[in-house]
Amino acid sequence: MSAYDFLAGYYDVFQQDLDPAAWADFVAFLTERYGKFAGDGENGKPLLCDLGCGTGLVTCELSNRGFDTIGVDNSPAMLDQARSRAGKNTKILWLLQDMTKLDLFGSADVFVSLLDTVNHITDPRALDRLFQSFRNFLNPGGLFIFDVASEKHFKETLAGNFFYSIDEDFAVLWENDYDGRSCLNTASLTMFGTEDGENYSRCDEDITERYYTDEMIRDLAEKHGLEVAGVFGDLKKRKPNEKDERIFYCLRRPL
Repeated sequence: MSAYDFLAGYYDVFQQDLDPAAWADFVAFLTERYGKFAGDGENGKPLLCDLGCGTGLVTCELSNRGFDTIGVDNSPAMLDQARSRAGKNTKILWLLQDMTKLDLFGSADVFVSLLDTVNHITDPRALDRLFQSFRNFLNPGGLFIFDVASEKHFKETLAGNFFYSIDEDFAVLWENDYDGRSCLNTASLTMFGTEDGENYSRCDEDITERYYTDEMIRDLAEKHGLEVAGVFGDLKKRKPNEKDERIFYCLRRPL
């Protein structure tokens, strides 16, 4: 079992400080401000694809904001949780796919990849493939909205630091090692979880993330014909600064 499959049942506890409504509101703001598409979804709604959707925390919020929504993730357990969250009354299509090998039935108006999912693509060639796929799957005037962890996040917040989170049914401990030369951060995780309050399962795994510079992102966008519509810091409607933990990019496919 991968760390993501193990984490799926406890992900909401692990992300209890996350405000999914705020993330969905920010995506809606960027879409309204920069999108130049007609709306390819049901009844003219914007058709949005959430890459690396996890348990659907933000995906469901986006659906509630009027997007015709698709959730893509590479973890069956995460998608099971997402389906349970959405329920039968929410029209969200859930797809089990590697987002760097995207294969959709058609094109979409908006792609999002949130919560530093892009940093988990540690092979730059795989990220290049993702950007290339938008030539086929992103509508003209459509947007690719994503966030990446900042250099400060890796070099200062994580660096060689140790973290832990302990709840009644779940506990995680992780230690970080950031290599500035390779731009790779390795988080060594030990997780414990229980369903009955008595018997605990344990999962040990290393998760690696890559720091992507602004130059790398812009070079990839230019290579694949995407224009940088806007860049923001930490869910704020302003330019990034040196204190930000996350940088948000809004790329657009020209008309």
